[in-house]
Amino acid sequence: MNILFFLLLFIVGIVAGFINTLAGGGSTLVLPVLILSGIPSPIANATNRVAILMQNLTGTHHFHKHGKLKVKPVLHITLAAIIGSIVGSMFAIKVDSATFDKILGVVFILILLLMLHHKKQKQVTSRLFPRWLEFLIFLAVGFYGGFIQVGIGFILLATLNLIENYDLVNANAVKVFIVLCYTVFAVIIFAISGKILWVHGLVLACGNSLGAYLGVKAAIKKGEKVVKIVLAVAITIACLKLFGILKLIGL
Repeated sequence: MNILFFLLLFIVGIVAGFINTLAGGGSTLVLPVLILSGIPSPIANATNRVAILMQNLTGTHHFHKHGKLKVKPVLHITLAAIIGSIVGSMFAIKVDSATFDKILGVVFILILLLMLHHKKQKQVTSRLFPRWLEFLIFLAVGFYGGFIQVGIGFILLATLNLIENYDLVNANAVKVFIVLCYTVFAVIIFAISGKILWVHGLVLACGNSLGAYLGVKAAIKKGEKVVKIVLAVAITIACLKLFGILKLIGL
């Protein structure tokens, strides 16, 4: 890999960190870049976690600094997400590359469809769930986060809105904190299994951290249409590669 690729990776990391911190979906940009460079999808999935860890560490620090994050009320769902993530990460390291390609391809298509048919969320009143049910919900969310991670921001925002009527800033602060906590364990598991490309991960981490800092500071949803177009193109190309269509046409 040459220096231009790592420069591209750094820039992609900035964009991913920015949109991940504001909402979610940044990994749908990072993973296609890693995969299209020839890195197997399970390795790309693991390597991306280094950047996710640093991005959410930065985001959590700045949300807390500005008084937007209250940890105590979400400790039980954070613990559930951590347990789910550990199981999901252990599952991810055992899935072969060909199977993971297909799973990731399906996830990309679903996220692409959600992006294209996105509607503004209506404000809902606060809904109270018993704590054991919240725990089970976030156990499942954590499993997905540990296994694939892609689109977890959207899932967490929707789930947080389901269990409590957070405003967008507070929901993002809680989301960033939860992802930080469970990603610590995911990185440890992926590192022990030898799935992480550390140089790639650290370059991405620098970009993601800068993007997260800018994301906390920035106005929400600026340039959303452009981001959606870029993500749609990247996801489409990645899906073609993951399902072997590019190889069939000689690319």
